Order: sequence, then C-alpha cells, then structure tokens
Amino acid sequence: MKVVFQYQGLITEKYKEVFRKNLPEDINLVFMEQKDEEVFLKEIEDAEILVGYRITEELMKRAKKLKHIQIPWTGFDNLGKEFLEGRPDITVSNSHANSLAIAEHGITLLLAAAKLITQRDMGMRKGDWTSRYEEVNSVWLTGKTAAIIGYGAIGKKMGKILKQGFGMKILAIKRNQGGRDEVADFIGTREDLSKILPQADFIIVAVPLTEETRGLLKKEHFDLMKWSAVLVNIARGPVIEEEALYNALEQKKIHSAGIDVWYNYPRGDQRVIFQNFPFEKLHNIVMTPHSAFKVVDRETVFVKDIVENIRRIYEGKEPINKVDLNLGY
Repeated sequence: MKVVFQYQGLITEKYKEVFRKNLPEDINLVFMEQKDEEVFLKEIEDAEILVGYRITEELMKRAKKLKHIQIPWTGFDNLGKEFLEGRPDITVSNSHANSLAIAEHGITLLLAAAKLITQRDMGMRKGDWTSRYEEVNSVWLTGKTAAIIGYGAIGKKMGKILKQGFGMKILAIKRNQGGRDEVADFIGTREDLSKILPQADFIIVAVPLTEETRGLLKKEHFDLMKWSAVLVNIARGPVIEEEALYNALEQKKIHSAGIDVWYNYPRGDQRVIFQNFPFEKLHNIVMTPHSAFKVVDRETVFVKDIVENIRRIYEGKEPINKVDLNLGY
C-alpha cells in the first residue's frame, strides 16, 4: 500500500520517523519535500491514501486507486470537496489529535485577554506603569459563566478545564443536541444563541467553518453580550463577521478578545500581512498567528489519528473521524 503525504512545510524528520516506526514495513510512505505539483501528481497515481489538506480536479483524475483522504488536522474548509463528486469509494477523515493543544491555547488566550496581560506587558516594555493607575480593569474568572459555541473535541476540553479549574457554569451550543452532560450545564442549538449570550462572561468559538457557520456571529450578537464579556476564537476567522468583531472591540462593547484564527493569511514566502481592519492598533485584543498547534513534541501526539487510520485502511477497516461532506464536518 502506498501513502502520499502532501507538502505542508511543517513535516519534520521526527514526524516522518514516528510514522516509520508505527506502521508496517510494507507500507510505502512518500513525503513530498517541496511544492512540485507535477511530481506530486505522479506520486498520487498509484497511491491508496493521501495525507493532505487540498485536492484539485487534476489530482482526482489521476488518483484512480485512492481509497482514503486523511486531513492532518481538524476542519476541511479548503479541501476542495466538490472534486470528490462521483467518488463514493473514497472516505475522508480529519484528525482530533491536536484538540488538547488547541484547547490549551484557547484557555491561554482567554486568561491573557481577561487579565489584560498583553496591554500591561507592552506598557512595561516601555517603562510605562500607567496601566497600574488607570481604571482599565481585568475581569474575574472564578464562578463565572462560559458559553462554548461548538461543543466538539476542543470545546469540551476547554469546558472541562474551565469547570474544574474555575468552577464556571458551562453553556454549550451544538448543531442538533439538547440536555446536559458531565461538563455542560446546558447544551442547546444555534437557536439558543440569543438566550445564552447575555448570560456569558466568556464566549468561546470552536465550530468548524461551513456554509452554515460562516458569519455565525454578527453585530446583533455582539449587541447581546455583556460589556465585560471576553471572546475567544479558535475556530476559523470567518465564523465571526470581521467588521462586527473589530467594532465591538474598538467601541468597547465587550471587554476583550483572544484570537488565533484570521481572515487574511500569508501566501508563499510572505511573513508580514494585516487584516482588513486594524486589529493591531487595539489594546484589548490578544493575537496569535493561527499557531495553537506549535507545541514541543507535537509530532508524537498529532500523528496518532493519522497512524490509526492508515492502519485501518491497510487492514480493510472503516476509518475513524469520518467527515460528512454535506454537513461540512
């Protein structure tokens, strides 16, 4: 069996070695070392598994033997699912192995935003102690209420940390489930957003980006939030309308935000890029460059789901974490 790993720019020698040690020797592992489309298309012609994040019409024409596409992270909004039409023989899965890293990062953003760490740090770097004396205050965490919009692997982990660590009440939103569980005090659907947002001291966005969730949070939702609310987005940027988010922060309709996912991303060798609104000028936002996955020794954890599914396809079994192409997750 042949497995081709699409070029990602993030594949290390340690990452490769984990696969080699944990898979049968007769599985041919091909790691694309550079962005050479023609070489990649040649390799995919006899591959049964693609570990990658983006497909094209030409790729699908050539990949006659392909059985499975394994996305190496959560979400597949850029996959190119329209090119899978007419190929019901191909299964698609994403990976939840990075959910803890993203959950931890989300909690860190929440704490930093709530306690105004970035704003105060920037002042101290200039020798400026003004933030000690002005009436711009952080907010309490213990005993507060968190609304988690997107109660999957990441959202549930964050809810557990907030409940056990800070005694928070957890209000969760899922696509089509109600009730409660061992973490959430309430589990509602999208129709319950207007009910839970006014109650929430912290709002965490962790839904996949689909046609249904694009622009999920708009101006009218920010109007429902407390002035002291802290918002964290670790989902995808377009889940929140960019202008509405900027205005809510700039006009101090909410206390602060911690954001790891964006609207504009660098292309190729770009390293400097800004958004459509000047978020970088705001003092009540903590920003990271979609980097929640960047943790020490991530290779040994992040490959877990991928290794599992390569083994399953090799053994003729159903893969885990299959996605519904129609639902978008």
